[in-house]
Amino acid sequence: MKSYLSLVSISGKVRKRQNRMTIFCVIISVLLVTTIFSVADMWIRASSEGLQQKHGNWHIRLENISQDTAEEISRHPDVAAIGWSETFNTDGDQPFYIGEKKAALYGVDSIYLAELVNALEEGALPQGDNDVMLSSNARLALDVKIGDHVTVKTPSGDTDFTVCGFGSDDAEYYQGQTYMVAVYMMRDAYISIMEQNHIPINPSCYIQFQDVSKASDITSEIRQQYNLPEGDISENTAIMGLAGQSSNESMKNIYGIAAVLFVIVLLAGVLMISGSMNSNVAQRTKFFGMMRCIGASRQQIIRYVRLEALNWCKTAVPVGVVTGTAIEWGICAFLRYGIGGEFATMPVFALSPVGLISGATVGIVTVLLAAQSPAKRASKVPPMAAVSGNSDTVLSVRHTTKRKIRKVERTLGIHHATASKKNWFLLTASFSLSIILFLCISVGLDFAYELMPSVNRSWQPDITLTGYANERVLDQDLSDAISRITGVELVWGSSYTEHVPAVSSRQEIDHVNITSYSEYMLDCEDESLVQGNISEIYGNSGKVMTVLDKDNPIKVGDTIQVAGQEIEVVCGISSGLYPGEYSIICSQETFARLTGEENYSMIGIQLSRQATDETVKQINSLAGSNVIFTDERQRNQEDANSWLAAKFLLYSFMAIIAMITLFNIINSISMSVTARIKQYGAMRAVGMDGEQLTRMIAAEAFTYAVSGLIVGSGIGIVLSRFLYVKLVTRYFGSQWSLPVVLLAIIVVFDTVSAAAAVYAPAKRIRNMPITATINEL
Repeated sequence: MKSYLSLVSISGKVRKRQNRMTIFCVIISVLLVTTIFSVADMWIRASSEGLQQKHGNWHIRLENISQDTAEEISRHPDVAAIGWSETFNTDGDQPFYIGEKKAALYGVDSIYLAELVNALEEGALPQGDNDVMLSSNARLALDVKIGDHVTVKTPSGDTDFTVCGFGSDDAEYYQGQTYMVAVYMMRDAYISIMEQNHIPINPSCYIQFQDVSKASDITSEIRQQYNLPEGDISENTAIMGLAGQSSNESMKNIYGIAAVLFVIVLLAGVLMISGSMNSNVAQRTKFFGMMRCIGASRQQIIRYVRLEALNWCKTAVPVGVVTGTAIEWGICAFLRYGIGGEFATMPVFALSPVGLISGATVGIVTVLLAAQSPAKRASKVPPMAAVSGNSDTVLSVRHTTKRKIRKVERTLGIHHATASKKNWFLLTASFSLSIILFLCISVGLDFAYELMPSVNRSWQPDITLTGYANERVLDQDLSDAISRITGVELVWGSSYTEHVPAVSSRQEIDHVNITSYSEYMLDCEDESLVQGNISEIYGNSGKVMTVLDKDNPIKVGDTIQVAGQEIEVVCGISSGLYPGEYSIICSQETFARLTGEENYSMIGIQLSRQATDETVKQINSLAGSNVIFTDERQRNQEDANSWLAAKFLLYSFMAIIAMITLFNIINSISMSVTARIKQYGAMRAVGMDGEQLTRMIAAEAFTYAVSGLIVGSGIGIVLSRFLYVKLVTRYFGSQWSLPVVLLAIIVVFDTVSAAAAVYAPAKRIRNMPITATINEL
């Protein structure tokens, strides 16, 4: 033996069974980090491809710059491509048409369409001034194909073009609707039409960098060099955000959440491994005392414990990394094949360098951090411990026990749990952390649920017909005609008018936006009811409800005068069909009395399982030129898939944290029992039976569990309410309430974990002979 450190490998072989649980804790920690980072990497890969298809792969957009300035910027060594684009009439509020449909005009160059947005879906890009590329919905809206001639109609004249292809830089906007078609033409042709109609030209310059990681610095350099105001520079938030270069506040919040998640994962691993190592050291005070006796210094003991911890990593890190990768493959496969939608491009059997390196690195760092406290504890073991053994586990009695208060075995069990303040703190913190995470993640689920209203609305339509600019042009006869179409299950109508003058006791309320709901919609609103009684809204009651969010000054209980008639706000909901600001929602009868209007602004249609493409075509044929037809089915399915994915990922994370807590308490109790094995042998020798020993161990386990439950529930409830108010109440109006069901689940989990931790060590002691128990090393 060349040094004391050579004992590490020898001790590892001798104590293989005792070290097994500690190594398992390290494996769990590495597995958790590897899985989280690998899944995140795969999600970023899939999202990057999807976001590039949806938002383009340009990085920043510059407004109000000259062609000369753009050419100078293009010569920058870090700029990969520069393209131009200008849009007009994307809201459809101007009389520009293609055929009988509204036309949104785009003046673009080939670099923008081919390299910066990947817009082409079929055919070819415009090459000359007579070529146009149409959005893909033109096939249904105009019944055209490649090679057909189309006419763009403007107030100052018509221009003929040839369809060369189909595609769009914003496919989601045009998908599923037929009231507007995008027309992409060369910039010269676009400028000609704008000049004929005396419309000013203001193109945007789109820039793609060679390396997105330098985008933020280069953007600042361009801003300073050309004195560009902040408002003239905008970023592609989705692409920049994935690269960690976004200056957007929402993206910064996401970065913060990711950082907090990383810290929580690291903390969970440190607590688990540190608790295990503390118990491991507690078992071996005699061994460390012998090392001190033969000349080992405190610093050598510290190095020994650290090296021993790193030695466990030789087995734990590879196993954790491989297992984490296998779990990542399973999760990705479920997201891709089980959920699909936006996860359809998720890589399955792919290795993530980020996940592998993070798992190995964080695993080693976690072990080193966890080893700090046990190493210092081991270094303080005196040489006398070589004779006395585990002296720190001997009871320090300052007064006699009052047995009439509680049985002696329970008193001893509680004392074993609280004697080592550090160990008690670590186990309490482990339980508390899992409870806090449970309570906070439940808020995350509530927030995700509110973000996807189509998931929680029973009246969510599959198809909508909407008057252009929310005009009330849809009558009851149209609604009745649609309801008679085969495949239509339900039809509802809603009217909307905004900026209606109003008088209220609240000075900031000088107008309201009025929405009507049909009886079916009102029946369904119980799901999103936050405050009040919705039954008062029905009929010509003069009672209304409002959307409770941070932008709406109207509150439940307010009285408002509209058109000389007084109405009362009697209830509030978390979300509505239209924007919630200054919003009041009433029955169709009350709406007609307040506004004199009976027509609808929107008709929602829910389809049955028997619906076919012919059903959709028949509904579309009933929509006039001033009616927006929108097929919402794909978007609804994407929202449902996103909600399912959010639940799966968050519940999986909760399950992993629960597993860590469970194994931590089982391991800690097992090692605590092993550390006091001589004491238990002595107790059995003087007459304590197996049942009393079981109750003693149970008292120790439940002391950890109860202290963790009290601390975790106390902090978790406060933090849960804080997050709920900040994320849900502020934006959606829903009020926080004590999560009784979740707390009950937590109590059950806490109890089961403590009971599971008692079973194995209690059985082991009962089955060991008294002499073997006393002589156990």
